[in-house]
Amino acid sequence: MRILITGISGFVARHFVELLSGLPDHFIIAGIYNRNMPEFTENEFPNVCCRFHKMDLLNSGQLQELIASFRPAYILHLGSRSSVVYSWKHPAETIRQNTGIFTAIIESLRTLNLNCRLLSVGSAEEYGIVEESALPIVESLSPNPASPYGVSRVMQQNLAELYTKNYGLDIVHTRSFNHIGAYQSSDFVLSSFARQIIRQQQMGRQEIELSVGNIEVTRDFTDVRDVVKAYYLLLQKGKSGEVYNICSNKPVILKDLLRIFEAITGTRIHCVLDPNSFHPSENKQVFGSYAKIRKETGWTPLIPIESTLADLLNYWSAKLLVANCEQ
Repeated sequence: MRILITGISGFVARHFVELLSGLPDHFIIAGIYNRNMPEFTENEFPNVCCRFHKMDLLNSGQLQELIASFRPAYILHLGSRSSVVYSWKHPAETIRQNTGIFTAIIESLRTLNLNCRLLSVGSAEEYGIVEESALPIVESLSPNPASPYGVSRVMQQNLAELYTKNYGLDIVHTRSFNHIGAYQSSDFVLSSFARQIIRQQQMGRQEIELSVGNIEVTRDFTDVRDVVKAYYLLLQKGKSGEVYNICSNKPVILKDLLRIFEAITGTRIHCVLDPNSFHPSENKQVFGSYAKIRKETGWTPLIPIESTLADLLNYWSAKLLVANCEQ
């Protein structure tokens, strides 16, 4: 089975490849990265043969050439600007890149007339500010984005719908809520917390000073290993033109997760507010329903948040230990 993955350097792509390696089929992957090489090798995983391609996804000619020669059965589109904080600092760049990259992909598929399914990975940020009465969020809720990043994802979904209905492309779109796990960048909230905690622990501290934003907000977190299972099932069983929430349906307050970090590490955490981490507008409470994807594919999230946070801490412990040894 031939799968093209954009954003192969990201943590979600790595977990997706790990998932494929445990399946009985043999997979051939064309993985596209822009700046940083993936932190795994092309032949690291059993049953999966990867070939990495460095490319600017806005270069539509180069992208179309790769798709034409590789002829994937599936495309998993993960390559995008995915930070809400970054989008507030660079709104035009975020919208231009995310929309331009997606347009390049779907135009390539339209021009080449390939029989290929595209999984368009979007975000819960498409929903924007949500009233408490609308929780848990279901896919029929009208998007109302409240960040430049959210706007870019709504534009992506609109393009997916347009090209599915009018050009016959086979596109499934997700609205993925927060997902976490090993290999995630410390640009994201819980990975940042884990990195800060481990870094100070390795310095011998048990009293941790944690730089935080608003920890009173309620969010919906799913282990990335559950998320990539959802992506695989949607590639296989999702309905073309449909939108699916990927979420846990379990609201958690960020400050409560700090108590779990304390329990796992035996530390005591003291929070220091970072004003740069606050957004001009954000939901106080957001969580979604996964009833639709469960009904249509059988997917349900299985990994408890305590296990996810422990694995995230273990990842940063090993990564920072290696970094310290190399200094």
